[in-house]
Amino acid sequence: MSTSLVTEQQSILDTIVLDGNVPSKAIWPIAGGKGGTGKSTLTANIGVGLSLLGYKVILVDCDLGGADLHLFFDQIAPARSLSHFLTKETATLKEVLLPTPSENLKLVCGGNEMIGLANLPYMVKKKLLRHIMALDADFVLIDLGAGTTFNTLDFFTLSDDGLIVCTPEPHARVDAYGFIKNTVYRKLQRQFAKNALVKSTIEEFARKSGRKSGRISELLELLTQTDPHAGEVAKALMANYRPRLILNRVRYKRQIEEAHRFVALVKEYLSTEMDYVGYVRSDMKILDACERRRPLMIDNPKAPAARDIYTILMQGLQIPDRLHRFEADNSRKMAEVAKMEAKYW
Repeated sequence: MSTSLVTEQQSILDTIVLDGNVPSKAIWPIAGGKGGTGKSTLTANIGVGLSLLGYKVILVDCDLGGADLHLFFDQIAPARSLSHFLTKETATLKEVLLPTPSENLKLVCGGNEMIGLANLPYMVKKKLLRHIMALDADFVLIDLGAGTTFNTLDFFTLSDDGLIVCTPEPHARVDAYGFIKNTVYRKLQRQFAKNALVKSTIEEFARKSGRKSGRISELLELLTQTDPHAGEVAKALMANYRPRLILNRVRYKRQIEEAHRFVALVKEYLSTEMDYVGYVRSDMKILDACERRRPLMIDNPKAPAARDIYTILMQGLQIPDRLHRFEADNSRKMAEVAKMEAKYW
C-alpha cells in the first residue's frame, strides 16, 4: 500500500466527530494471528452486542478465501457477497449488504467462490478500503483471515485500535506476537514507502537485528539517526498504535495473568501499547449456538461467555449504552433485552 493510500485513510479517519466516548464511525478490524482462535465467533457476537447497545453495525467478512461469518446468521447461500463487488457486478459495497433479524445489524458476506480472491491487487484493495470507510454505520467490524498476508496486515492497520483474539495456549501467543510484529513493520514500511533510505534501513533491520531479539525501540533510534524527521514521524506512528487484546476460551485464572505478561512483552520488544480489554470463558454453549447457526448473544444471552462479551463491551471497550437501558455491571438486564430481540430471529 502506498503512502498516498495511507494519507487517504488518515484523512478520512481524522474527520471522525466524537459522540460521547464513541466516534461517529469506528472501524474495528478483528484478527487472530492464527486460525482457530474464535475471531469470527467473537466478531458476530460483538456485532450483536453493539446493536443491542443501540448502534448501527455492519460486519464485513474479509477472510478472503475462507469466509464463514454468514453462517452465524443462518445464511447458507447468501444472495450477494463481497465477490459481487470485487468483480464489479455491483458498483458499491452498500449494494451487497445483507440484512439480519436485527434492524441495527447488517452483513457483507465474504466471497469464497472466486479463485485467487485472497490475493487482491493493489487498486482493488484500495477501492475496497475506500468503500468500507464510506459505509453508513456507527461501527464497522472487519473479520480478517489468519496469517500475515499483506491483505490481512493492510486491513488490520486500517485502524490503530483493532482487536486481536488470542487463546491461552503458548503457540497462540507466539502467533499473536508474530502478527503484531508484522503489523508494526508493515505500518513503518508503508509510511516510508517513498523514502528509499529509510525504507532500506527498516528492511535491513528486519533481516538482521529484528529477526533475533532486536527491539523496535532500537529501530526507531536508528531511523532518527538516519533521518531525524522520519524518526519523529515513526515514533508518533507507534505512539498512536494501540491494538486491543481479547483472551478467548479461558479455563483458569492464571491464563489471564499470562495475558497481562504478554501485553508487557509486546510493549517492551515492539514499542506497542496494547490494551487488554477482557476475556471470554471456555463455554460449550458457544458450540451449541454455532451448531444452530446463531450468535451466542441471541441463542443463550445468559451463558457465561455471553456475559463475558457484555463485560468486554461495556467495561473493557467502554462503549456507552446509547439507549440508556443497561448499566456497565449488570449483564442480567442486557440478557433480558437480548432475549426479547431473539424473538425476531
